[in-house]
Amino acid sequence: MDKNDPNVAAAVAGLRDTSNSWVAKYRRGKSLLGRASFREIYSALNAVSGHYISFGLTAPIPAKRKARILEEMDTAEMNEYCLEFRELNGYSV
Repeated sequence: MDKNDPNVAAAVAGLRDTSNSWVAKYRRGKSLLGRASFREIYSALNAVSGHYISFGLTAPIPAKRKARILEEMDTAEMNEYCLEFRELNGYSV
């Protein structure tokens, strides 16, 4: 999304609301807190939210921070696939 797009502020506000809802829902699940995927997603959401809190709703995320956020999301996705594979194949988790 272009930083001059008039819908950026609304999109970021929606993202923050969705992120806050996700954290509120899953932070209560004690079994999830120990999962690497939860920590990775939480870290990525925290980085995005912190960026917009610090720099405003229309400030673009710098390339280095964006790369780290995307890497955390990819790692979280891989961790979930590994966990699902282990559960499906009868390994204790």
